[in-house]
Amino acid sequence: MTGRARAVVSTLRLAALALVIVGFTGWVVDHGGEPVLESPYTLAFGLGVACALASIYLGIFLANRD
Repeated sequence: MTGRARAVVSTLRLAALALVIVGFTGWVVDHGGEPVLESPYTLAFGLGVACALASIYLGIFLANRD
């Protein structure tokens, strides 16, 4: 994996971790643990999951590029 690809995967992992934590914490604090679809925390949580899946996919895809 090249340096640029490694940086992209690392950035996606960091963004995923931050967004999932913010989204989950927002659900618990603002809505008493009940997920509300209209909440911006739902969007943050969903984007965190999407970043996690993208980083996993890119990590596997770029590692097998040889």
